[in-house]
Amino acid sequence: MISLDQVLLLEEKVESAVAKIAQLNAENAALRSKCAELTNALSAKTEQFSSFQSDQSKIEEGILKALERLNTVENAVHAAAAKSAAAVNPSPVQEAPAPVAEPKPQQVIPEPSFENISNTSFDTATPVQESAPQQSSYTAPQQPVQDTITPQLDIF
Repeated sequence: MISLDQVLLLEEKVESAVAKIAQLNAENAALRSKCAELTNALSAKTEQFSSFQSDQSKIEEGILKALERLNTVENAVHAAAAKSAAAVNPSPVQEAPAPVAEPKPQQVIPEPSFENISNTSFDTATPVQESAPQQSSYTAPQQPVQDTITPQLDIF
């Protein structure tokens, strides 16, 4: 037969199992709650990510359109510059270089010497003869200077 000690031991083990089951049920509920929170956070982040992706593609499209417009404007400016350059220089025939004048020999003007000046006053000194003006040795450039300015578009 079953003794009272065996019944008390059985009752103690049943109570221990019930307490353990309650503890595991609470832990299970907490884990389910945490899982639900993480699932909601994941869906929110996924939605945010897809929103960022669509925004990114819209930004890229806008940048590409702006660059295309800038290329169009730049090409138009270059075409206008080419037209204006063609209007200024209608024929690409090169002109013969201008004849270069041979340099004339330079006159040497002696530097004044103070050794011949006496201690007389300047009122009685003899006038100094003026020499002919000195010729410049500058020669014109051989190639003509271009008068047109090519417009440039500075984007940045």
